[in-house]
Amino acid sequence: MNERLNEINGELKKLNEALARQSKLEAQLKDLQEQRAEREQRVMDTSRVFWEEQEDVDKLEKGGLRSLLLSITGDKEARLSQERREALAAKLQYDQAQRDLEDIDGRIRAVLGEKDSLRIDRIRRDALLEEKGELLKQMGGEAGARLTELDQRLDELESQRREVGEAISAGRSAETALSSVLNSLDSAEDWGTWDMFGGGLLSTMAKHEHLDDAQAGIGYAQQCLSRFRTELADVQHMEIPQVYIGEFATFADYFFDGLFADWYVQSRIHDAQAGVSEVHMRVLSALRQLEGMDGTLAGEQRGLEAERQKLLQDAGV
Repeated sequence: MNERLNEINGELKKLNEALARQSKLEAQLKDLQEQRAEREQRVMDTSRVFWEEQEDVDKLEKGGLRSLLLSITGDKEARLSQERREALAAKLQYDQAQRDLEDIDGRIRAVLGEKDSLRIDRIRRDALLEEKGELLKQMGGEAGARLTELDQRLDELESQRREVGEAISAGRSAETALSSVLNSLDSAEDWGTWDMFGGGLLSTMAKHEHLDDAQAGIGYAQQCLSRFRTELADVQHMEIPQVYIGEFATFADYFFDGLFADWYVQSRIHDAQAGVSEVHMRVLSALRQLEGMDGTLAGEQRGLEAERQKLLQDAGV
């Protein structure tokens, strides 16, 4: 009986894992579709702003009454430089929004592909459960019923720990990406301080190099946050405290606004540091909650496995 029970449990485990995976994919797909609507709107908004800013640049470059007046007052070149910086900032926002949308579209395609490939034989699962029930009856009423409960809960715990583990992995990737951005901003601040006290061309170049690094890292960090948000969407039903990741999923938007519109202003680097630091702390908080949950689930898992083993030994199975 023990050998057949193990065979049934092994097959049921695979079927239950497929059912859990299907549920996870459905939760992920729902979140990704919500994110896609947000990103699609962001693409439209940033496109509109970019073309408005570019139109301002074109008007000054082509001439006209406004351009003539600014030329007379001697302010044309300064104003043109400002308009170009604003157009650049708008273009960077637009490009990032497009990359984010393409990333989410790719993830949606992957989820749909995996969802379509899942084949779950529910009739076979019901038949196995019935056969298992008959075998356990031979052990005696209470012991058999308890073993059924234990097997079901252990399968749930394994699935939950896998989901929490995937969320932790996504969260750690986001935390690492944010730390890298913060390191670049901290270096830019240090060189910027030296630059303010007459550091010269070297300090100016070093500051801008670190700002370029921060700019390169911010897009990747945003995609990591998006993945973390999707993983969290599937663990909320486990009563983990709500993590409002949606509030800062687009934090790179104001980072672009602050940094590039006033590229040379040291205070804007401080603003960017504060914004990224806030996101970083909230990701760390979410990770602590997830790691605590994993520890709780692991403790319950160990206890139930010990109880199950004792039941089988007492029954001589």
